[in-house]
Amino acid sequence: MILFTTDLLFGSKILGAAKYAGLRGQGVRNRASLAQHAAGATHFFLDLEAELADGESPDALLDAALGHPHLRVYAFAGHLQADKLRAAQRLLAGGPHEVHSRGSLHARLAEIIPPAPPAAKEGA
Repeated sequence: MILFTTDLLFGSKILGAAKYAGLRGQGVRNRASLAQHAAGATHFFLDLEAELADGESPDALLDAALGHPHLRVYAFAGHLQADKLRAAQRLLAGGPHEVHSRGSLHARLAEIIPPAPPAAKEGA
């Protein structure tokens, strides 16, 4: 699972859900870092409101993620960021990807990254 956000609180919720699901969460800061970690990931969470490094944009990161067909992309932003959410929906249309407000994504995290089943007890 790959995550790009500068919101530490919301990022910790996503990373916590990944850990609870038995997935390793990896934060990325740019396209190069995304490319480095994409092969071992199944999910990419992109905060459309995050501050980006020079030469980076949410659209560029979305395009880069779409270059890895095995990644399922989840773009998110605050519900007041309607323009950013609509732009991401246009870019991600026609695929298995999703665009959410922060509240919607938080509500669906357990569905998107289901918790790992409890380990079978020995001798049971």
